[in-house]
Amino acid sequence: MPNEATQLEGLSSLTRLEERILATVEQLRAARQEKLDAEQEAASLRDQLAASEERVRQLTAQLDSLGSERRQIEERLKKLLGQIDSLLQE
Repeated sequence: MPNEATQLEGLSSLTRLEERILATVEQLRAARQEKLDAEQEAASLRDQLAASEERVRQLTAQLDSLGSERRQIEERLKKLLGQIDSLLQE
């Protein structure tokens, strides 16, 4: 029959092991939560990126349209100025 000191030592070892296991479990929970948070943030950032890319596409299309409009106006103004020059030279 083990003596009382051996029993206390075994109980103490078991308590330390239990504490280490509980600490490991808590670390695992924290790591899982951090992973979940990171995944949610990544998803949010992907959504923001997609929205930004769509806005860039819209602005690029608008810029192209405005550039085309500008060229058309320049051509019309050149024609009008040409007509005015013709009238002035007559």
